Amino acid sequence: QLKQLGESNQRVIDSLSLGANLRAKYGSGVALIYGSYVFVEAGTGRELRYPESQANESGNNVQSGSDSTTLTPEGNGAIAEYDFVGTGFHVGNGYLLTNRHVVRPWDADDRAQSLNSTVRGLPRLKKLVAYFPDQAQPLGLKFKQASSRDDVAVCTLDVKDIPESVPVLPLESDANEVVGNMVVTMGYPNGPDRLLALLEENEARGVLARYGSVEASLGYLAQTKHIQPLMTQGNITDLNTRKIVYDARTGEGGSGAPLFGPSGRVIGVTFAVFTENTASNFAVPVRYALTLLERAGWKAPENPEAEPKEASNSGSGSSH
Repeated sequence: QLKQLGESNQRVIDSLSLGANLRAKYGSGVALIYGSYVFVEAGTGRELRYPESQANESGNNVQSGSDSTTLTPEGNGAIAEYDFVGTGFHVGNGYLLTNRHVVRPWDADDRAQSLNSTVRGLPRLKKLVAYFPDQAQPLGLKFKQASSRDDVAVCTLDVKDIPESVPVLPLESDANEVVGNMVVTMGYPNGPDRLLALLEENEARGVLARYGSVEASLGYLAQTKHIQPLMTQGNITDLNTRKIVYDARTGEGGSGAPLFGPSGRVIGVTFAVFTENTASNFAVPVRYALTLLERAGWKAPENPEAEPKEASNSGSGSSH
């Protein structure tokens, strides 16, 4: 009985430390995805621009004319470029999993939906990069494939050699999700805003004053090793065939984050947050991403059992 009690206590201790262990082991494989997109004229591919601007007395540019929001391929106005952030994670051989709506942001972007243009504009990715923890420079990303049914997408790292410090997150191909099971998620809710808020107040104020764009701020945060995912822990609260509902806190920008199960492997990809109820965050079961990965050319790591063994042992008991 004492032995059973000791084992039970150890399972409780291990379950409490599961999140911290997973962050230490796999956090460096969770990237903040940054990108931008433009609209191009159908047929010609010319990028759409804001109307040409003129300088006012103080030297600041102001949009000319009353129809300032109408984009056009003509003239020399600034190109209308929209940026976005999300989360993705490395699953081996340079492949990343994320959400379809992260790499096709115009599908859910109010700015794109209300686009007012003199021509038919088609969205096009302009930039797509991944900021990994402990990497001073972002790594280029290439969009490979997206699911038409589930909110998942596959990208590949556009680099010759993958940094050794970027681990492979193990996937649970035959996860047995159960309501009440513990889950851990790691991502970048609120994007660079949360990361800047973690700095000393004077430093954060200086960054905001010095760097006028999201990309420039991320460059500073990467150089100073301040890009780190937020780890939260919770439980599965509901299930259906194509959704895992859980209560570990996340937010906008956390889309594409890995959801770990008690085995220490990824069981889902976060895709939505129900803002009215923090107990209702949604993830696509990772099994629906495996087919997409394989179709994109990904091959499972040769020995997937080796990496998560320790986490699997530590989280083998029920979370309750």
